[in-house]
Amino acid sequence: MGTEEGHRLASPAILLLVLVLVGVVVLTVTGPTAPAQTNGLGITPSTVLLLNQSGLSLAAPQGRALVGEGRALQVARGQGPQALPKSTFLALASQSHGGSVGARPRLCWVVLLQAGADPFGNPPAPGRITLYAVVVDAHSGHFLTAVIAFQGPAHSGVGSE
Repeated sequence: MGTEEGHRLASPAILLLVLVLVGVVVLTVTGPTAPAQTNGLGITPSTVLLLNQSGLSLAAPQGRALVGEGRALQVARGQGPQALPKSTFLALASQSHGGSVGARPRLCWVVLLQAGADPFGNPPAPGRITLYAVVVDAHSGHFLTAVIAFQGPAHSGVGSE
């Protein structure tokens, strides 16, 4: 009789365990997933594509920044004071046409800024600038370039400043 009673007590516990495990599996398979990232930079492939179209190539960083993230944010905000910081990351940056970043990869802070309201408090209009990517040298802290992404009608593109 002791073993039969043990089986009855164990069965609800086993059933509960199985239900919890099934729930975890279902949530893992169907739950929200993070956006795809590329090059170990923590940014989406669409952002990389926008930056590449403007001539800015990014790769996983190597080395150590001499200038902190806070300084890079300060320099970036100076380029578009109404813009709101979206993300900041270290990367090896280069520009295919040379540009102010140079064709040879160098360690830089890339600061993504979301367009904010204009000086009068008006929100950005559709089809206007929606993303600034400001590139700051990670060794000197100097502004190098800013890439502007547009969003709007099908004919919108990417420009470089």
